[in-house]
Amino acid sequence: ADCPVGYLDRSKAPLASVTTTGGPVSMATDPTIEAGAGGIDTRARAMSSPSVTPGQRTQNSAAARPGGANPVVALETGGSGTGVHPLSGGEASAPVQAAGADMVARLLAGRPFYISHRMGGSEYPEFTRRGLDASLRAGFTALEVSVRRCASGEFVAIHDWTTARTVRGTNYQIWKTPWSTLRTLRQEAGPFMRLTDIVASIPATVVLAIDHKTTSSQDQKNKGDLASEKALFDYLHRAFGGHPERRVLWKTFAKGTSAARAKARGYRTMAMLYPAEVAGARLTQWDVLGMEWNAEAQVWKTLAAAKRPTIAHIVTNAGQVKRALARGATGLMASYPSRVHP
Repeated sequence: ADCPVGYLDRSKAPLASVTTTGGPVSMATDPTIEAGAGGIDTRARAMSSPSVTPGQRTQNSAAARPGGANPVVALETGGSGTGVHPLSGGEASAPVQAAGADMVARLLAGRPFYISHRMGGSEYPEFTRRGLDASLRAGFTALEVSVRRCASGEFVAIHDWTTARTVRGTNYQIWKTPWSTLRTLRQEAGPFMRLTDIVASIPATVVLAIDHKTTSSQDQKNKGDLASEKALFDYLHRAFGGHPERRVLWKTFAKGTSAARAKARGYRTMAMLYPAEVAGARLTQWDVLGMEWNAEAQVWKTLAAAKRPTIAHIVTNAGQVKRALARGATGLMASYPSRVHP
């Protein structure tokens, strides 16, 4: 889940779609779901057109411009540098969606529950609008998003610390590159997205599993990276009407210490683990336990003993789904929306 991987060969015909039975009621038609931002009824949005209208996108994008009307907050950036850079007006601005139902609890109650890894990153260029839209059309109500803070303060959806893998011929370091440069790059078929763009594009029924890359996998001591994490917490608090824990699942890894800080703020946490890490881990410190889909049965039994929801990563086809569910996974982290989806 944390290692760069190449794209699958998209020239091959996809396998048959995987649909499970006896799972949760579709959030698209569940009449108990509360209205979203501004009182808008979002019940039919999750399974229909996944994006907001162009006019709404333009409005939100304008509000998120660096140097906008909102106050600029100076915070130290992450990475290996120590320079102080402004948090953009957009990241510090008004909420995008009002607080509503606890969608994280609703997600985790599903059997199985699904999260779209890197917003469909094996079938589409990762963290692009094409993958986001395809994931929502396929019925996903949770998206996994890795974020890093760039030099101008925006949180950019990207896994790696540079652009080298996803934009060939470039090698921009995210922490020292402004959004004005990053926005001009294209990852295969799509440009980069900011976290603000993603939040503005999803229905009020969708959960974000957020991985703050610089603090999720280690005991981070860098002041800039810790300041970035705090800025992310602050942004999410505003973006989701003061209750981000209802819409955000905080993703971490075995050696990451950000989970404790997230739990102190009310978030539920999801640890992505590997077989060798299980024996020495205090599994009950996390709310959701992730494991490789092909891990041995004994590893899955150990996870089950912790009495937490479990999620298999990263699945891309029917055979992997079958094995993961047989071993006891209650959720699926899937990255090929047309093959594996709710």
